Amino acid sequence: MKASKIVFYISMAVSLAIIALFFFVGFGNTEYINGSDMRSPLMTDALLYLIYVLTILAVVLVVVFSLVSFFKNLKNSPKDAMKSLVGILAVVLLFVVAYALASDEPIMVNGKPLSVSNDGTPVSGSAYILTDVILYAQYVLFAACTLATVYGLLNITRTVKK
Repeated sequence: MKASKIVFYISMAVSLAIIALFFFVGFGNTEYINGSDMRSPLMTDALLYLIYVLTILAVVLVVVFSLVSFFKNLKNSPKDAMKSLVGILAVVLLFVVAYALASDEPIMVNGKPLSVSNDGTPVSGSAYILTDVILYAQYVLFAACTLATVYGLLNITRTVKK
């Protein structure tokens, strides 16, 4: 079995396990933080960490494979090498725009700003910005994946008809 299939199956198993834990483990006790009586699923942190890791992994892989393609094509075809930098530039542009849109304003919970996390530590403005940047990047990456999937399906349909 190829290494890529093994990595794929392991990542799918971990993702499905964390998603199942998120939906089926249950909710924690009601905690009153900042006047909030909202209950959150016990595995929310695990799911958020999984999302952060997968997003960072996707960005790192785009950058690494773009650089590998760039240096591989640099000798033979400098024009094609420059085209391979488009992936890196797109990721950089995505994060610059996401950072520009990010806000350090606290999240409103039950009409009051959330300034303390569940474990009682204060939440800084940079944490809000980081969260916004990653969320905006995920929205764009999800839309790009959806469009690429639809395009791939349409392309397969055209190929089959011939």
